[in-house]
Amino acid sequence: MGEAAALIAAFTWSATSVAMASLSARVTPAAISTVRLIIASLAIPVLLLLSGQTGDLAEAPASAVLAMIGSGILAYAIGDTLYIMALARLGVQRAFTITMTLFILLTIGGGILLLDEEVHWYQGAGAALVAAGILLIVRSRTGAQAAGGLDRTAYLMVVGVGVTWAAATLWLADARGDLGAIPASAIRTPAGAIGMVVFMAAFGRADLKAAVTHRPTLVALTVLGLVGTLFGSLLYVYAIGEAGAARTTILNASSPMLALPLSVLFLKEKVSRRTIGGTALSVAGIVLVIL
Repeated sequence: MGEAAALIAAFTWSATSVAMASLSARVTPAAISTVRLIIASLAIPVLLLLSGQTGDLAEAPASAVLAMIGSGILAYAIGDTLYIMALARLGVQRAFTITMTLFILLTIGGGILLLDEEVHWYQGAGAALVAAGILLIVRSRTGAQAAGGLDRTAYLMVVGVGVTWAAATLWLADARGDLGAIPASAIRTPAGAIGMVVFMAAFGRADLKAAVTHRPTLVALTVLGLVGTLFGSLLYVYAIGEAGAARTTILNASSPMLALPLSVLFLKEKVSRRTIGGTALSVAGIVLVIL
């Protein structure tokens, strides 16, 4: 069941990225991030009550609670918003593949440096494949993208996403302790939502109002919040507990390959040989790194 959960989570995140890229044409990235986090935050208490784990929150040490709040703001409020911005500028094929690759690579690298995990020679070979894959993807610009030149700001956003997601994951792994997936999410997700609400109240009230008053957009964001933010994240945490971190990460490394056909089918993105080759190299490199 753990392996199945990991594959479903990978597909969920791929499909969610395609949906967010489509919505970003008419809704600002910050508004998308805010509304879906609010929806997920409203649903989590129900899951918490049904799971019978409400007592875990009262028993959680202050250090774990602070880590959940910090990692939630870092991953959801900052990382996810940057990611949606990058999706709008780079497209799913490049933004999703590079982001997931950097996230996994930086998480494992951080685990080696900060959590004293073992390192082997083939992980260096995997890192080299990842670097080659990213280079191919970056150079795969076609049409208007090629004419417009390299969007350095967008690539800096992608790097920022990889760093924030990895840092949040390492913080979570180091300080979570015995806190379960649902109680942890009951702290992390609302923390990210509150951070985004404060930001939007100060700088994006009109954008947030436009997102929630347009019914089709609100329905789409509700589905994203429940399926992507809530369901996908819980599946991932469940998979780690059942199948192990290494196997789950290997299965999640397939998500860029899943995103390719979805982006072509629903967003009409053009795919090049460099994109396909770069994605394949990145996935192969990730597998080597996490063996």
